[in-house]
Amino acid sequence: MLGTLPNTARADRATPADTRDAHSDTLRRAVSFIEANAHRDITLADIAASVPVTPRAVQYAFTRHAGTTPLGHLRRVRLARAHAELRSAEPDGTTTVTAVAGRWGFAHQGRFAAAYRQAYGVAPSVTLGTAGAL
Repeated sequence: MLGTLPNTARADRATPADTRDAHSDTLRRAVSFIEANAHRDITLADIAASVPVTPRAVQYAFTRHAGTTPLGHLRRVRLARAHAELRSAEPDGTTTVTAVAGRWGFAHQGRFAAAYRQAYGVAPSVTLGTAGAL
């Protein structure tokens, strides 16, 4: 109801607690949660609840101490795990780039391929194609 009436309460404003909680321990705990749960469909709220601090405090901690966002870090972790899976795939042809990308939360194949190419310098299909030779 309050959201429909003019007011000065803004959910996007930082509170003193948000900035106070945005320290390196918050970052460490959030990174640990992300790495342990990268295979799951997690949100910023899930990350914050695991720490436990506000979502804004998690965002501040990542910005200040890691130079990225929590979801940006999650994408990097997932991309690294997809890369490792593509590199270790058996040469029998049963593994596909689409399946690996989907397992790691990349629903849009074009964006996955672009991010992969930017991070690793080759298309994911090249990594998969050379997996047996590595």
